[in-house]
Amino acid sequence: MLKKVVMYITPKNSQCDEIKDYLLQQEISLQIRDIKTDPLERPEISRLLRHFDLKHFLNTDSKIYRKNRFDKLMPARDEIIDIMAGDNDLLRVPIIVWGRLMTVGCNREKIAEMLQIRNNGSKSHNDEAPNPSKINRRSKK
Repeated sequence: MLKKVVMYITPKNSQCDEIKDYLLQQEISLQIRDIKTDPLERPEISRLLRHFDLKHFLNTDSKIYRKNRFDKLMPARDEIIDIMAGDNDLLRVPIIVWGRLMTVGCNREKIAEMLQIRNNGSKSHNDEAPNPSKINRRSKK
């Protein structure tokens, strides 16, 4: 059965493109949402971010982050979500969601671990049946 994964991206982002290409090579069903052409609205952002620390989702390279000096003073959670809804550039991408699990950013190892795939693109070694000859057996003394 194919894994159904949702990926939130921005266009012309080389990191998003790299991760998207990587995921397209896997045995998954990838639903891609470009947040520039189809921005996330406030309720969607609130559901997506749930109870997580918003610092993980902030794009520190965005103009709005620098303009508001979020590195100096972080506003209340609701205010940040409102700002994100007004300008999705504040969201760090890619955001990859698989069921209740999520990763933010381009860490291929974390993505592979979450999706239970090998970093080289093949299935996880956990999917293979164990080889009895390689099982560590203790010898009795």
